Amino acid sequence: MWVTILLSAFIAFVIFKITLISYRRRRYPEPHYDWSQINTDEISFPQDFHWGTATAAHQVEGSLSNNWSTHEVVKGLEQSGFACDHWNRWEEDYNLLSELGVSSYRCSIEWSRLEPEQGVWKEEALQTYSAMVDDLIARKIRPVITLHHFSHPQWWEAKGGFADKDNIAAFVHYCERVFDTLSDRVDIWVTINEPTVFSSMGYSLGFFPPGRRSLRLTLRVMRHVMLAHARVYRSLKAKRPDAQIGIAKNVTLFDPRNRWSPIDWPLSRLLEWLWNGAWRNGITNGRMLFTAIPEAKDSLDFVGLNYYTHVLTGLSIGALRRLEFPKRDQEVATEFGYPMYAEGFRRAIEFLAPLGVPIEITENGVADAADTLRPEHLKRHLWVLSEAIKDGYDVRSYHHWSLMDNFEWAEGYSMRFGLYHVDFETQERTLRSSGELYKEIISSN
Repeated sequence: MWVTILLSAFIAFVIFKITLISYRRRRYPEPHYDWSQINTDEISFPQDFHWGTATAAHQVEGSLSNNWSTHEVVKGLEQSGFACDHWNRWEEDYNLLSELGVSSYRCSIEWSRLEPEQGVWKEEALQTYSAMVDDLIARKIRPVITLHHFSHPQWWEAKGGFADKDNIAAFVHYCERVFDTLSDRVDIWVTINEPTVFSSMGYSLGFFPPGRRSLRLTLRVMRHVMLAHARVYRSLKAKRPDAQIGIAKNVTLFDPRNRWSPIDWPLSRLLEWLWNGAWRNGITNGRMLFTAIPEAKDSLDFVGLNYYTHVLTGLSIGALRRLEFPKRDQEVATEFGYPMYAEGFRRAIEFLAPLGVPIEITENGVADAADTLRPEHLKRHLWVLSEAIKDGYDVRSYHHWSLMDNFEWAEGYSMRFGLYHVDFETQERTLRSSGELYKEIISSN
């Protein structure tokens, strides 16, 4: 009898809490601005603010053999092939950076170029990356180097990649070799790009390599990626204490699709905790997903923010497995399918602020082949960012994604994020109107 009473009391308490949360959240729904009443041209930024843009090696370099090129074949996806042929055209592409007037450029190192087979190192490739760094510095452009942006050697993938804790040592060794070569000139380092995206897309949704669908593996990979970041951070800081080392975190916000639903609220909070909260807990407390990772505590000198959208969640959550995104009536859908929600940019910054380190905006952009939405997308997000900085948030840079159209992972070449249009047959780059706008904003600020 007592078991029944206690169980009933517990159920009543849970229902009460959910109802209370739902009531509070209904009173304070996610913010939406009346953009017709906002002058998005009224922005200001600190004098030492860094304006930049970003790319990733597998998306632009071309002619790569790694876990992603293998995944493209196995899954029958569009193949990256020559991509933007950036490996051969990087000097021309750096002229594009100079044309825009940026002072910062975020790019990544392709591990498979340096160690195509385990223990076989290609010094010539590393020297090419070194020459890239020298060229950026000569242009007075700050290099921001990402060590892992979704891709790694196929031999390491075959050994289990981040799913096997024993493989972390090889990843740390690779990072150390790159750091030893470039850290005399590179101050800002990103260890891993979007750890939660990498884990969920590769091990829950199956869109990224290795194309698995296992919650157990997803949680394991999330923990191991955090551990790998922490070990790289500790190792590189020991080599050069004044280096600034961080991680690029995709902060996607989860809001209830039905603001009056006692189911949608708890579900959105759970997903936001899994996507964002568990990761932040690992950095602040050294515990992630009920596992102690003491090396992870305070393992950031800065945090990179990749922000794109919010996701409306509810009973139709299964649609997210097909990357189908609902939107509010007042929102505009992007070509990728998710809504443009610039208001969330402020919320994402506020989420990272308690970490107590500077924030670098490492990605923000939109797929827009016709370049009709990108100008407004850019202006809204920069207005939100300007207001956040005025209110005291320590944001040091803005890197627009992306410098040019490129290979957009599972979506292939169908999604165009570039400030420069790329004709993939001729490899001709053409500055879009939004690129001209960004150039003007940089010049004015």
